Amino acid sequence: MDNDKPEKRLSLADATAFAHQLCLAHGASHAVASALADATVSAQAHGQHELGFGHLPDYLSGFATGRIAPAAEPIVTQVAPAMIRCDAGRGIAQLGFDRAFPALCSNAHQLGIALFAQFNAFTCGELGYYTRRLAREGLVALAFTNGPPLLTVAGQSRPLYSTNPIAFAAASAAGRLLAIDQASSATAYVNLLRAAEAGEAIPAGWAVDAQGNEM
Repeated sequence: MDNDKPEKRLSLADATAFAHQLCLAHGASHAVASALADATVSAQAHGQHELGFGHLPDYLSGFATGRIAPAAEPIVTQVAPAMIRCDAGRGIAQLGFDRAFPALCSNAHQLGIALFAQFNAFTCGELGYYTRRLAREGLVALAFTNGPPLLTVAGQSRPLYSTNPIAFAAASAAGRLLAIDQASSATAYVNLLRAAEAGEAIPAGWAVDAQGNEM
């Protein structure tokens, strides 16, 4: 990035329209583009650049290369009164959540609990995006996601488990939102990718070398 270029600020509406057009230009359907643009701008607006516009190129590349099905239509199934399952069809996780959202909220309000499980999807992006949306509907929300082995344990170098992010959100009676979103690792994996791409040093404690020594 050219640091001498002036920073350009966009309104939320303009930023969403920009992200939507980028998705369409890379082959996404309107439904996919809309869901991803909304999640991207939400992450950016909540200070999560690495999971907002910083993460969008990963999706665009996935659309272009076929790693992500750009027009996948999720299959949402109510498998039990309080349980909804979604097959994302190799598409984005955000659209599957959109499709299940009305029933998920309805189940929670009527039954006191509701579960949503999704599989066959690309990375879910900012996990707090999902819990914030549920909290705004008057719900207490918890979200979890798994992933491939990336982390090791002290003294080892072989990956054993993923960063396994967790998120929580709830709204007070006055409507104020409490939201927590974190990886269970020292940092999100995407931050390591960005540092490697830019050739930048990383803080101590973020990674180990091939012998398991802290870098």
